[in-house]
Amino acid sequence: MAAVEEAIGTLKQKERELRRKLSELREQRRSLIEELKELRARRLELIEKIRERRAKLREKIEEKRKLQGELAKLREERKEALERFKQARDEALRIKKEYEEIVNSVGVPERVLRRRISRLERRIETSPLTKDQERDIVMQISQYEAMLQELNRAKSLKRKFIEIMAEAERWRFFVRDSGEKIGEIKGQLKEIYEYITKEKEELDKIREEIDELSNIINEKSSEVDRMKEEMDKIREEMKAVQEEIKKRFEKIVTSNKEVERKLKEKLAEEALEKYKAGEKLTIEELKVLMELGLLEKPASS
Repeated sequence: MAAVEEAIGTLKQKERELRRKLSELREQRRSLIEELKELRARRLELIEKIRERRAKLREKIEEKRKLQGELAKLREERKEALERFKQARDEALRIKKEYEEIVNSVGVPERVLRRRISRLERRIETSPLTKDQERDIVMQISQYEAMLQELNRAKSLKRKFIEIMAEAERWRFFVRDSGEKIGEIKGQLKEIYEYITKEKEELDKIREEIDELSNIINEKSSEVDRMKEEMDKIREEMKAVQEEIKKRFEKIVTSNKEVERKLKEKLAEEALEKYKAGEKLTIEELKVLMELGLLEKPASS
């Protein structure tokens, strides 16, 4: 048991050492982060300086931004118009196909159907018919009327086809006109891009300093990340040490429980002997015997 306690003490010492090292690294990292803030502030100053030097470019840049926005909007509108044109065209073709299918399936002109219906209705009104004959004629009239309804639906589809084709043409004209406008804007933007590129060449020296600062910042940022990784490793090691300490304590507790169990068994043996001998037992002895289920043994023997 003393060896276990000594091992726990050693582990606790190691935990304290790891915690101290973690604290030192945390402080070093905090200092480095502050240095990074200063470097980034300096770089931001240079960036602001570049922005001031770009004063003469602002007008063209603003013009470029507006044209880009107009171009993006026009492209989106043209894309939507092209999609709408395709949808309208496809819908018109679908309606035309449906119209043709209805006309072909009926196969009889409307005037012929109406003439047939009138003839059958007069026959019902003027001719003596049996009930079966009258029923057959009524069913035939219903069939012709259903065919008429299909032809009426075909008429509606034809009107809808004409409307959608007109809509498709409107979208097609928009696509054509917007394409021409896009070409004009792209030409204007090309001139602006060339002007801006030429002006920006004067800012290269400041950019070089910014690049140098960026390299330093990247190096120090990598160092900050490395420290973070090292801190994480220390935390993991601390966690492992803490787990080991916990296991050692659990071992001590388990050992104590084993001692307690053996004492309880010893007490139970002595109490059982007293019980068998008819001696009076203490409450504690009775509890132990009941807990271990030993009070039943004499009765069952």
